[in-house]
Amino acid sequence: MGHRGGGDAERRARGDQTRRDVIAAARALFVDPGYHQTSVGDIVGKSGIGTRGAFYHHFKDKADLFRLVFEEVHEDLVARAIAHPPPGDAWDRLRLGLHGFLDAALEPEVQRIVLVDGPVILGWQGLRAIEGAGGLALVQEVLQEAMNDGAIQRLPVVELANMILAALEEASLLVAQATDKARAKRSVGLILDRLLFSLTPAAGELAAGVR
Repeated sequence: MGHRGGGDAERRARGDQTRRDVIAAARALFVDPGYHQTSVGDIVGKSGIGTRGAFYHHFKDKADLFRLVFEEVHEDLVARAIAHPPPGDAWDRLRLGLHGFLDAALEPEVQRIVLVDGPVILGWQGLRAIEGAGGLALVQEVLQEAMNDGAIQRLPVVELANMILAALEEASLLVAQATDKARAKRSVGLILDRLLFSLTPAAGELAAGVR
């Protein structure tokens, strides 16, 4: 019994290692040359697992593997944001945190997997299902903290978080696809600051005075 148990543990460990090897290989290939230019055979070859049969033993198809790669890249982005929170008060943390998302848009892995191919391959619902527990929840948390501290006006936080994240993703796509990425990032960063200012109590008072 003990011997069989040890054998089962070894098989599980080998299976886990195979999955990790395939995901790591796909993560690199989905950046360059890209998802649509990568075949299952390419992934098998780069991962060193030997056969397509081994691939299909662990993954339904290439799209299933892409979802796992997307989840991993997204989790890494969120983990990095949590590990290195921006300094300052609630306003600084909100502004610098959202600008940090734009900085990430300059990274080839984020550009290709999260911003360009992710929405196409996963679809809107699939994308939001993954982001809901990670990036969206983080944006909502930062917005709620800013509201509690009086840095921005009180608004429906769930709806605001969804709209801010959508704007960030669109802005990041503009950066990712721009010829001059640094210039594009400066432009969208300026607009982001204006949008954030519009949420402050001071902006609300100005708007009320105009009416």
